Amino acid sequence: MRITLPWGNESFDLDLPPTWTVIFPKPQESLPTSSTSEAAVVADALARPVEAKALADHDLAGKNVLVIVDDNTRPTPAHRFFHLILEALETAGADLDRVTLLTALGIHTAMTADEVKQKVGAENLEKIAWENHDAFDPEASVHMGTTSRGTPVALNRRIKEADLVVLVGLIEPHLMAGFGGGMKNILPGVASAQTIGTHHELLTKPPYQANRVGMMPEANDFRLDLEEIRAMIPAGIFCINVVLNHRGAITACFAGDPVAAHRRGVAYTRRFFGVSMDRPVDGVITNSFPMEINFKQSMKCVGNALPAVRPGGAVMGFLRADRGMDDIPMPDGSPLPLPVVKAILRAIGPSRVYGLLNLAKKGLDIEEKFLYYYTLQLVRGYDIFLYVPSLTDEIVKKLFFFKGECSDPARVIAMGVKKLGKQATVAVFPHGGSTFPILK
Repeated sequence: MRITLPWGNESFDLDLPPTWTVIFPKPQESLPTSSTSEAAVVADALARPVEAKALADHDLAGKNVLVIVDDNTRPTPAHRFFHLILEALETAGADLDRVTLLTALGIHTAMTADEVKQKVGAENLEKIAWENHDAFDPEASVHMGTTSRGTPVALNRRIKEADLVVLVGLIEPHLMAGFGGGMKNILPGVASAQTIGTHHELLTKPPYQANRVGMMPEANDFRLDLEEIRAMIPAGIFCINVVLNHRGAITACFAGDPVAAHRRGVAYTRRFFGVSMDRPVDGVITNSFPMEINFKQSMKCVGNALPAVRPGGAVMGFLRADRGMDDIPMPDGSPLPLPVVKAILRAIGPSRVYGLLNLAKKGLDIEEKFLYYYTLQLVRGYDIFLYVPSLTDEIVKKLFFFKGECSDPARVIAMGVKKLGKQATVAVFPHGGSTFPILK
């Protein structure tokens, strides 16, 4: 059997064993076709927000406005609608000299001026001041309180100085929060490194569920923890979240209250990007399209597909990762052989993985620690075979957690056959970067 996977602006074919039972999970509903322009979609959401008054109806004369936009690791096409936000703010009486743009970097690499111009549009950026958030500068953050789950909340001090905070982001499947968007622009977006680290440690506690893709917000303590900070922020918060199709076009926008609007967006995303499955399968073939900027973003297709795989099953991933490793630090030293690591992890069980990591890898920063933790839980539960042409063989050896040769897609399928046998049931996710399974 031959299948075709999208690959940037092109595609490539894969031959699968004719004896495999291959399924292509479908969305609960197909995206409706519409002639409405992207600008009209966003403008309508701004004018008719969820559980909030329209952005243009605020009284912003003489007030400070902070606009927080997600960084360039997210494909939010803010440059295509940011002018509408500025127009609404001016209609509300805002002086653009008192509007500041803050990048929601979390602990990612700072954006350059050119990258911010690309994000929001050069003409828009000329009208307002902007700065990068710095999670590692203690002077940049101010303590706001502590959540009921014990997260000490220190946020960029610009939030405390603002009269209105506007969040600009994207709703998509998310490894930890279930779905992106909403209050995530603030935590982890503009939180201190300590706050982010403590918040992320929720993933290492019962039920030890490192992968939470597609989890409903009400059931996800990680999402509820970051939303709890809403009550700590004195400023008003207005959220603008878009949803993109597989080609990056805006199909919907949800604006207004940062929790209520986000819930509407989650419901929409589940309808059109959640694919239905009756039960977990032996293996999955997942493709990074359209999340192809770097290895970390391309790996989303693996996390997105995991709920579809039975324990001990196989993931065959095809990751474009245009920028390679990008800002992800490489592991030091020589890793143990993968079979040894897998045997140790399966012997100790999921509850002890974090403790083992802290013993074996001292001095990791927050990003490294949770990349390692997620990777170890991934290794413990599944066999991973990946095609990543932007990575060298040397890098693959250092990463240690997946098998196979990066240079050959057919090799990935061959190793999947070796693992699963010739009578396996395999699900295919051609748009794995933006779709996720919903098991009945």
